[in-house]
Amino acid sequence: MEKLLMLGTSYGSREIIRYAKSQGIYTIVTDYLSPDKSLAKKIADEYWMINTADLDALEKRCKEENITAIICGVSEFNLEMTMALCHRLGFPCYCTPSAWHFSRNKADFKELCKRLNAPIPTDYIVTDALSEEELNKVQFPVMCKPVDMSGNRGISYCYTREDLISAYKYARSLSKNSKIIVERMLHGQEWWAGYAIAGGDIRLIALNGMYAQPGEPKNCYTITTTATNHVEKFIHEINPKIEEVLKEVGCNEGYAWVQVMLDKDGHFYIIEMGYRLSGELIYQSYKDLCGCDVIKMLVDYSRGLDVKPLLPSAQKHAFRKIATGISLWTNKGGVIKKYLGMEELNKLPNVKVDILAQVGDSVDPYRGVGCISIINNDIEELISTIDMINNTIHVINERGEDIVIKYTDYNFLRTVYTEGLEGR
Repeated sequence: MEKLLMLGTSYGSREIIRYAKSQGIYTIVTDYLSPDKSLAKKIADEYWMINTADLDALEKRCKEENITAIICGVSEFNLEMTMALCHRLGFPCYCTPSAWHFSRNKADFKELCKRLNAPIPTDYIVTDALSEEELNKVQFPVMCKPVDMSGNRGISYCYTREDLISAYKYARSLSKNSKIIVERMLHGQEWWAGYAIAGGDIRLIALNGMYAQPGEPKNCYTITTTATNHVEKFIHEINPKIEEVLKEVGCNEGYAWVQVMLDKDGHFYIIEMGYRLSGELIYQSYKDLCGCDVIKMLVDYSRGLDVKPLLPSAQKHAFRKIATGISLWTNKGGVIKKYLGMEELNKLPNVKVDILAQVGDSVDPYRGVGCISIINNDIEELISTIDMINNTIHVINERGEDIVIKYTDYNFLRTVYTEGLEGR
């Protein structure tokens, strides 16, 4: 019997468990969470209460229970534990420590891009000394961020020397690494591109626009969607260089994404990469969009199966059909008292909901509490679905406030979708 152990509960965990069970695989989830706090444990065949950081205990239990594969969801920590545990047990893991390093260390990733002449924003050397010599060389505005944080943590936009000094100290207080990135602030729209990888063959699945609700922080991307423009420009101008970078990083299997920005100078620049599932869950809709089943690729690879036949054809033009991920960002803090509308959304065939923050959890402003993935046939159907979701789901805090951002810039969505199709 095949037995798959999932480390932790995170975005994507339930879809992984569901696919594995559909293949007749016995599924187990382990972490320190009680079953009532773990959506994945509720649907798995079995659960353990072993902390995912306790590799010795996990290795022993895996051998005793004849576990045949190890996997995890979006969690970066649990991916690191998955790599380590797979190494101990001799199991396949798509991500390797050497490749993962560039996903976790933004400074080393930038240096690799420089070596390959891949376009990146100009950066500046700023150290803990914050010396006059260092600061005088900086041309504002700039972005300041840690090299080892994800989820927009520690990012600041700086327009003056005083801004930079404050932002540097803030980033440094969060980071374990003494290197802090200070780079030219780009001005323009942001995208990220998803890639399926097997046997060293890298295929662009889709270019995804990243859209924030007007008036909210621009790094809170409420909507991530294939309804976007400049697809052909991306494919011809920068995608070949991105694929070269991914090969140099050592991405030989699995799934990766690369974030880019089209600056006001008319050129694309690489921002950063991730060698893991993306947090907004748009990859769940790629199967219906273009036939690329990312979950199947990752699970089957962990089982030791050949996944090269699962590689999709590379994207060539903007898609008419639309895959979208909606991130439920908070704009207020508090204790979550209830979710409204979940039952209605879960009944819809083109909608998948994944909630991590539970009732009773305390949340801060501008943090994610859940994600929704949807698939639509055209832009008007997408807008109708988003509007229905906005009117249906509500996350209520102890003050009775609905604390999640709702995306309503529908005319912008229509514009970029139309422009994208015109570029075909």
